Amino acid sequence: MATKAKKTAKPKPAKRTGLTGAIARHPAAGIIGGVVGLAAAGTAAGVAANRISGRRVRAAELFDEFATATEHTEAEFRRDDPLGPASRAADRTALVQTDDGVLLSVEEIGPARAPLTIVFVHGYTLSMASWTFQRRTLAAELATANGHRPDARLVFYDQRGHGSSGRGSSENSTIEQLARDLATVLETRVPRGPVILVGHSMGGMTIMGLAALHPELFGSKVIGVALISTSSGNIADLTFGMPELLTRVRAAVFPVAAWTMRRRPAFAERTRRMAADIVSAATRSLSFADSDVDPNLAHYVDAMIAGTPVDVIAEFYPALAGLDHTGSLTPLRAVPTLVLTGDKDKMIPKEHSERIVELLPDAEFVVVPDAGHMVLLEKPDEVTEALAALVHRAGAERAARPA
Repeated sequence: MATKAKKTAKPKPAKRTGLTGAIARHPAAGIIGGVVGLAAAGTAAGVAANRISGRRVRAAELFDEFATATEHTEAEFRRDDPLGPASRAADRTALVQTDDGVLLSVEEIGPARAPLTIVFVHGYTLSMASWTFQRRTLAAELATANGHRPDARLVFYDQRGHGSSGRGSSENSTIEQLARDLATVLETRVPRGPVILVGHSMGGMTIMGLAALHPELFGSKVIGVALISTSSGNIADLTFGMPELLTRVRAAVFPVAAWTMRRRPAFAERTRRMAADIVSAATRSLSFADSDVDPNLAHYVDAMIAGTPVDVIAEFYPALAGLDHTGSLTPLRAVPTLVLTGDKDKMIPKEHSERIVELLPDAEFVVVPDAGHMVLLEKPDEVTEALAALVHRAGAERAARPA
């Protein structure tokens, strides 16, 4: 069923600044369009950088390691968060080593012995910081002792090559490897107790990858799943809301853009800094439904994407483009599942969520009105409410099972 999200009437500007208009006005429209489309294919935005290119939202534990290489303070790295000081700080930080030696940055909120753990998996070119609103609200509702024992512990981590986590070899830039990374996070940070997995975009694909590798976990250790703005396949066919002509141009320049990003990353980084304004406009158009979205949110997405190296973006794109996890959805039938999307998602249109629901007929299907791909930032209350309902539903079903 679909939620009826609150709609606030806003005066529309006389002129929208969208992806098509921005590309049309730029002399390097073909290449920039291709680069933007390449990075945007899986999730939140294009191969975007802005005026603060190179800054990252980092985990507190890793800050000292990076401080000698930057002039910024930890407070400056954190100030991009739209919640500012109200953002919930981690109770614990950790590093998890994957099977190929990559270190993943992990942050946790809530008691280590909470009866339930919720693991959040972010999207392509983003970081764990994308969950800032859900982190604050769910921490207050579920992971804080408000006169009673907390209901859950929240675990956030940066996927390899993203945020503050380390990088692996290009050969391991695959959904299967991301699924193995998630399995390692579960083994090391959640050795006991039930788990709910929450994935946005590429994070949802990572969960599907885990279902393919370890179907036995679903219904035993994993008792609930949320798939937000994601797809089980056919990513290469996405148009990102562009007209047919620009879609054909994008397809023509993709090989050049991908080769440049992988083989000449320094040049690609300089190019995206030079095109900061147009790429930032593209990011806003592709990430949000409302062109009048709070500039702080658009800036926040820009800052996360700016921390993802262009060669990492290029290395992961083939894995996303070739994705087909329709067969991996079967294990999810064993657990309560939430499928949520914005009705105006240009990145991964809601038809992709509808296809998932066709294969998971018992899933709760929530379509948030007037929301784009970054629905978790654009409409945080609706997303958080749906996640809280999933937690309670999964807990009730688990309690009702025979001992």
